[in-house]
Amino acid sequence: MAGTWVRGSGGSDRIPGVSDAPIVITGHAYGRRATLEIAGDTLMWRAQRGARLIAENIATTVHDVRGARWLDLAWSRGGGALVAIGAMWAASENLTAGLAAAAVGLALLVWRRLRPRHFLVLDVGDRRLVMRVTGVSAPPARALADRIQHALATGETPRGTPALP
Repeated sequence: MAGTWVRGSGGSDRIPGVSDAPIVITGHAYGRRATLEIAGDTLMWRAQRGARLIAENIATTVHDVRGARWLDLAWSRGGGALVAIGAMWAASENLTAGLAAAAVGLALLVWRRLRPRHFLVLDVGDRRLVMRVTGVSAPPARALADRIQHALATGETPRGTPALP
């Protein structure tokens, strides 16, 4: 099953069909480009925080992450508000303008449904790392969240000392 973690013949957890080479998840954090490199159980978060361009490099493992969530946000609040306002406007004021506003709102809802925003949220130590993930990096990011949740649910322990990427 794609995207699930299974015990491989070599005794390591891996995603079927994906090589053991490091995987880089790209996206945005703090309004700037950010990356999360995955090499086995080791994670390396690289981002820039704040107006002073302070580099944030956090190295950890899958087993040290206290929580992980994968969010597919496929709802547009603005689109929903425009549909509601357009419907009220069409009923009470001007039918043409109300229907136009509702049509724009409906188009926004369809657009967001077809192109959802993807977020990966990791709780690491005293930090919460939130990355808006690019569409290309969405499958490995979702698999990483599943992997971390599996490790938390089973109480899995690391097999050895992780190496930094």
